[in-house]
Amino acid sequence: MRELQTSDGWSAIGARHDLPDDLGRVWRTECVLRRGAAEGGQDLVRLRTQCIATTAGARLETPRKPYLIKALLKNGWGGKDRQLSVSDAPVWLKSDSEGLSTASSVTMGDATKWLPVVYVSATGKSTWVLNQAEIEKLAYDLGGIAHVVVEPDRAFSFSLREQTDARNAYGGTLALSAPGQGIVRRYYIGWQIEDGIELAATIREAAASLRSQMPSFGWDWTELQEQALRAQRSSEKARLTASESEQLYLEEIENLQDRISQLEQALVARPADSVGTDEGEFSADNLIRRIGPEIYSGEVSDRLRFAARTTLAVADRIGLDTRSKVILQRVLDRLPLSPALAELSQDLARATKDPKRVASELTSLLARHGYSEKSDNKHIRMEANDLFDGLDAITIPKTPSDHRGLKNLRSQIERTLGITKLDG
Repeated sequence: MRELQTSDGWSAIGARHDLPDDLGRVWRTECVLRRGAAEGGQDLVRLRTQCIATTAGARLETPRKPYLIKALLKNGWGGKDRQLSVSDAPVWLKSDSEGLSTASSVTMGDATKWLPVVYVSATGKSTWVLNQAEIEKLAYDLGGIAHVVVEPDRAFSFSLREQTDARNAYGGTLALSAPGQGIVRRYYIGWQIEDGIELAATIREAAASLRSQMPSFGWDWTELQEQALRAQRSSEKARLTASESEQLYLEEIENLQDRISQLEQALVARPADSVGTDEGEFSADNLIRRIGPEIYSGEVSDRLRFAARTTLAVADRIGLDTRSKVILQRVLDRLPLSPALAELSQDLARATKDPKRVASELTSLLARHGYSEKSDNKHIRMEANDLFDGLDAITIPKTPSDHRGLKNLRSQIERTLGITKLDG
């Protein structure tokens, strides 16, 4: 243990605990508390856990969240992180202006400073891809690591979309929002994530990884050591003997060597994070980077599913081999439709209801799905943005149409986007 004393008493205190096991590893936990280090004069606790190899070939594991974090939160000692309180329970938003304001801040990255946010979008009224118990378990597991914010219903999602220029997560998607950046990743059940259990596990790992990469405002053990040793040498300089002064210098050198060792370990580990495994080469992100951007989340997955279904329909006619049939059938059986596809269809239906608003509604909607307005004369011409290959231009009439005309316009847009057969 070590503490840093000032004229007003102690300003920081911390401890490092090493627990060796019989597999050639040391499980290390560090905890440092600083007084008044956070916003509003809040005390700040930083905890760090490591699994360190002491013998060659030792299998390293990711340490679990320290029990101390659970104990602190259980006793109500979670601090204020701008708009959200640090807790191990989810934030259930209400369908009001305050709820929308919080959701908008989460989406844009303004809600928090210290921790990332997992945003759970709704699939219906008080329904989500994860059930309530699974959401509560997710928040408990991420307590002190990330906030979990849950929207109430899909109507809320539509209102949020208008406030955030469609940057929000919707249709059951779970999003990870970083302080100062906003939503950086979206996760949904599809060809890469099979079910709710895998979805929760993926978002837990992603949130913990993001938090570990964020800047740390608290002190770690080596910084506390450095500050405490320096303060001790400065305050007791007059009465220290030569041997005592030498001992303090040696302790400072040992502490600096420890810091150098930590930085070297971090540098060695960094390339490993960026080297993809064979499986990683086929991840959703890599695939989308190679193919091009999606007009909605899960588009590539839905089109692969459609291709599998179409091929199976003519498998015998084209002499498709049995192995290919089995693989394509598994793709069809185990690859659910993206919830964003139904969301897009419903948005088109909503945008083509009111003849007086159809032009502005469709222009805004298509702008969120890969189009830009190119001309504005008697008709509005929407053209696909660069990289959105295969999308033809869409012409939107400015003059009001009757009900049948609006229905035909909607069908025409669905055919142009190529989504009419995807949900079969």
